[in-house]
Amino acid sequence: MKNKSDNKEPKMDSRERILQAAVFLFARHGFDATGMRELAAHAGVNISMVGYFFGSKKGVLKEILDSFLSGYLAIAREELAGAGDLHTRLERFIVSTVGYFDVQRDSLIIAISELPHDDPEIVEHKAGWARQMVGIVNREVCQPHAAETGKYIPPTSLSPMLTVLMASRYLFAPVMEKVEPGSSETVSREEYAKMIVGLVLQGITGSESRVTKS
Repeated sequence: MKNKSDNKEPKMDSRERILQAAVFLFARHGFDATGMRELAAHAGVNISMVGYFFGSKKGVLKEILDSFLSGYLAIAREELAGAGDLHTRLERFIVSTVGYFDVQRDSLIIAISELPHDDPEIVEHKAGWARQMVGIVNREVCQPHAAETGKYIPPTSLSPMLTVLMASRYLFAPVMEKVEPGSSETVSREEYAKMIVGLVLQGITGSESRVTKS
């Protein structure tokens, strides 16, 4: 006779398979182009299971966004609010974020590229996360920078600029591979992070990057 834990395991496994399938399909085909039947077939589950766990395809998208953006926000909280001056904290944040984006490439593509601005529900869902990130960037970067230099950078501009700059390697990799095959491997992840640090810190603080050269 099966106990309760035996009954729960298949449901958890099916839920995870649906999420993994959705991340794969949404990143490659797009949210709108991925049908529920295709999603269920790729996950190896009955289509009713998608509705059971997530309510709808949009519910799956929200779950992916929440998982990815919560991780990104955790990095910002830890690295930008940690010890050290503004230069050091920004450097640490960029290096950690580039590493996170590298591991979470498909989720990153979904979070950045799936922007259905005509869907108020998804826009507000993303805005909830964005408000938190903007608050951290304002408190830990924009205000300290203004105190040091007298120049205030609006966090609603700086936050998305930082995100897109760090994400650009992964968003444009397929195109750059067509331009120059092998280009995505020319610069290592560590070298890429150092390049971003140099660009951002020279532009914000007016000083040279202090990343230790390997």
